[in-house]
Amino acid sequence: MKTAIKNILPAAILAFGLTAIAGCVKGPEIDKLRNNNDIGLMVKGNYVVKYDERNFQTGFNEERKEFWVTDDNMADYFVLRCYSMPEPGTEIQADIVYTTDTDTKSRTGLKFEVQEPGTDADVIRLWNQSYRIGVIVRVLR
Repeated sequence: MKTAIKNILPAAILAFGLTAIAGCVKGPEIDKLRNNNDIGLMVKGNYVVKYDERNFQTGFNEERKEFWVTDDNMADYFVLRCYSMPEPGTEIQADIVYTTDTDTKSRTGLKFEVQEPGTDADVIRLWNQSYRIGVIVRVLR
């Protein structure tokens, strides 16, 4: 029995360590977010709501630090309410409400990493690792 425990314990510690390291790796979803200028909301690397100028509206309220995107029927949308204005290289908290094919989801107090701006300085990319949520919004002034 002691021999079995001696053999299993190192393997268990190694498996736990690898799982912890894997949880820290951001994966391809963050790369997809960083290399994109398409306004919208991604969950686990796939767009849940994607702005299309032909049948979507987008908005921004600087005073409330709020961004939104909705289709013309108001069936597909997301609203992002930031606790502070997103600045590149910082971490902020925000609440988000969004639609899926079958449901409306709401998350409060999410921590988002604000990514460095790309070629368009008005585009803001935010990343939440816990839920693997990426948000791309535009500051409209």
